[in-house]
Amino acid sequence: MRFLLPLLPCLLTLAALAQDDPRLYKPAEPTIPMHVQSKAWQPDTTSQEAVIPGKITVVESDRIKTQMTNYAAHTRQLEGFRVQIFNGDRNTAETLRRSFMGNHPDVPAYLSYLAPNFRVRVGDQRDRVAAESLLEDLKSEYPGSYVVPEQIEPPRLKTER
Repeated sequence: MRFLLPLLPCLLTLAALAQDDPRLYKPAEPTIPMHVQSKAWQPDTTSQEAVIPGKITVVESDRIKTQMTNYAAHTRQLEGFRVQIFNGDRNTAETLRRSFMGNHPDVPAYLSYLAPNFRVRVGDQRDRVAAESLLEDLKSEYPGSYVVPEQIEPPRLKTER
């Protein structure tokens, strides 16, 4: 016991230093940021709806509803690739498109005009590899076809019936 008495101040100092050790994790006191404390971020308490446990109520302004409606109605096209299977006169292009749609109902076909010719382009491929694969499938039926970059339609969502 006698030999521990001189070590007692050292042990107490080590214990005090261990409490202030920066390597030890101590969570900070929770603070609320200034922008959350402002009145602009306070929830609307004037609503007459009762608070029901387990129910989520979304409160949004009319401007946000209008913006979301406009966004949903806006058509967006993607950069992609199609396979051009014909370039020529209108009657032949329309006939070829109809026959293609009958033979390949799962591949969309588009008719476009670039003076003085009509073009028939098929598929909505997101990348060149998929377009080249489609080209290989169609090459025997349409030997002069080739891949072209173009604005494509977004893929259709599968609907449950």
